[in-house]
Amino acid sequence: MSQQKIDIDIAQQGDFKVIKPTGDLDVYTVGSLRDAIGQMIEDGTTRVVVDLDAVPFMDSSGLGALMGGVRRLREAGGDLAIACTREQHLKLFTITGFGEGVSIAPTVEEAATGFRS
Repeated sequence: MSQQKIDIDIAQQGDFKVIKPTGDLDVYTVGSLRDAIGQMIEDGTTRVVVDLDAVPFMDSSGLGALMGGVRRLREAGGDLAIACTREQHLKLFTITGFGEGVSIAPTVEEAATGFRS
């Protein structure tokens, strides 16, 4: 199988960074998201908002990568928040309980207000 493509845009916004993946977030593409989060931690950025509005589809591996990102950023003294308005992603977060410990809001700005650190 060929490696699927997902574009990951990274932007600085105030004292945090925004990761905006564009494309499906699944078993074939999550490596790119994991790498982007890992790179940020190496660069000293520990507060990250992942904007999922350009991700039409996300499976359990996408969710796993987000959970891993939360864990790694918190271990580094920061946090990860999610900006999302897509109903199916929000449902997935609710069903899995992911949303209970993570700031999830409709906009990047609102999500960032929920950082734990």
